Amino acid sequence: MKPHFRLLSFVFSLLPFVLLSCSDDNDDSPYPSIVSEMADCPTNSEGTMMKIVLDNDTELPLSNPQTGLKPNVTYRALAGFALDNGKVRLYSLKSATLLRDSTSVAQCDPVNVTSIWRTRRYINLHLLPKTQGGEQSWGFITDSIVGNHAYLRLHHRQETDPTSYSTDVYASLPLKLLEANQFTIRINTFSGTKEWEL
Repeated sequence: MKPHFRLLSFVFSLLPFVLLSCSDDNDDSPYPSIVSEMADCPTNSEGTMMKIVLDNDTELPLSNPQTGLKPNVTYRALAGFALDNGKVRLYSLKSATLLRDSTSVAQCDPVNVTSIWRTRRYINLHLLPKTQGGEQSWGFITDSIVGNHAYLRLHHRQETDPTSYSTDVYASLPLKLLEANQFTIRINTFSGTKEWEL
């Protein structure tokens, strides 16, 4: 039986791979300047994504709404977009795991880290786990909260996935889950434990 925390780690990040067609663009037109930002991507009651919401709460209406998604949910993703007549045209979405508290099942298998940054509502992570295409589990561990300072670790369970090649994983930790405004996060990497102050 698979542990319950796997569901908590992945239920909010089940965004299907989206490759958006640019076939209506002229072949000789210059390629637009693509901006990549972490975003919340809500859908309406018909399963259509009409906008994305950046981490600074800026809402960007889409010139190419996405259809066929689950209704009334908010996906978390790295969005690639460009300006398009007062709106934005969405070119790509890469799903991001929404981290949940996994303190009760804490495990810290190694993972490489490309970057970690804090925004108004999230701590975002760009990770490079080693994989052979299997499932891995993610979350966060709260070691302690001293005053307004939270001391955290990344929960990572490799499961039975062999450490063969590196792949990109994006993850976000919602700050609303923690009663703190200063954060230290420790991550077990393949070259030892590293620490970030945010």
